[in-house]
Amino acid sequence: MKLLHIKVSPDLSGSASRAASERLVEKLRAHHAGLEESVLDLAQRPLPHLDAFTIAGFFTPPDLRSEAQLTAIQTSEQLVDQLLDCDTLVISSPMWNLGLPSVLKAWFDHITRAGRTFAFTPEGKKIGLVSGKKVYCVVASGSVFAHGPFVADDQFTPYIRVALEYIGITDVQFIRVDGTHDPVARTTALPHALQTIDRLF
Repeated sequence: MKLLHIKVSPDLSGSASRAASERLVEKLRAHHAGLEESVLDLAQRPLPHLDAFTIAGFFTPPDLRSEAQLTAIQTSEQLVDQLLDCDTLVISSPMWNLGLPSVLKAWFDHITRAGRTFAFTPEGKKIGLVSGKKVYCVVASGSVFAHGPFVADDQFTPYIRVALEYIGITDVQFIRVDGTHDPVARTTALPHALQTIDRLF
């Protein structure tokens, strides 16, 4: 198994999402001999946001790209190759202000590429080109979003699900570390997430 582990939280030592995803990777490693893990730490290696020149490079036919355009799209090309090469993807992230941290959104912008990860048929139907991947998404949130009054406020999980489906990935499992700052749930949020992970295997 080739595993791509995307880490997002800037809290390198006390992050609940990082702690939970490490447990998840330990379980995967125990069940898949010879697991190869590649780590993309977006907190320590933040990605550049797309600019007009890079986007123009995306839409220029490959054989017509200039050297400058090839340089501009190099990061995106590498990220797409890395995604296509993995069997399993683990995304470990906090939820910020109801949605994705911008570094994770930047990753999606780089890997959502016409002609590489999705395409259109002659009839105009969109098809995802990334198949056969399993995704585990570990998301930590200060409030409880799995149930209760804030369920409809969660913009993180719907985006992840739709963005992955857009490129052809439909096998997505969310693991919540729910309520890390909630007065009632904060002491049990991470233990409950770890128990959920243990029950998966």
